[in-house]
Amino acid sequence: MPERYYRELLRYFVRKSGDGDAGADVVQEAYARVLSLQEKGTTVFEPRALLYQTGRNILVNQARRQAVEARVLETLALVGPDSAPSPERHASARQQIDRLVCLLERMPRKRRDAFLLVRIHGLSHLETAAHMEISVKAVERHMTRALLDCAGYAPGRD
Repeated sequence: MPERYYRELLRYFVRKSGDGDAGADVVQEAYARVLSLQEKGTTVFEPRALLYQTGRNILVNQARRQAVEARVLETLALVGPDSAPSPERHASARQQIDRLVCLLERMPRKRRDAFLLVRIHGLSHLETAAHMEISVKAVERHMTRALLDCAGYAPGRD
């Protein structure tokens, strides 16, 4: 594959990512993926176009992953008042995630599904309702109960 595209790709992805190291990582990953395709016998007719598209896909996936990570951190804050991870408590984040997973496993399936779709995947209540084939009101009820579960509220407790 022609390496003549490297500098061009690097300039483009550094500009897109706003970070020289991140841009270089994207270009390196794009080249690795396209080379892997070629090694598997796939004919690449337009390597430049494929490199650009692959790099853009990598950026989109990174943005999605960062958004999910941010939503997970926000969700962890629901588990307890002092459970939002900070740099000082980074090691305890694993325990918080384990606690959240335990809480999710104990939730009824529909409540858990609604919670994950809204809080982790970022869907709106309307989108969640359509996805689960239930009413928006039902999604709201599931979310309220899920938030109460995460906060440790149990009916009958003082």
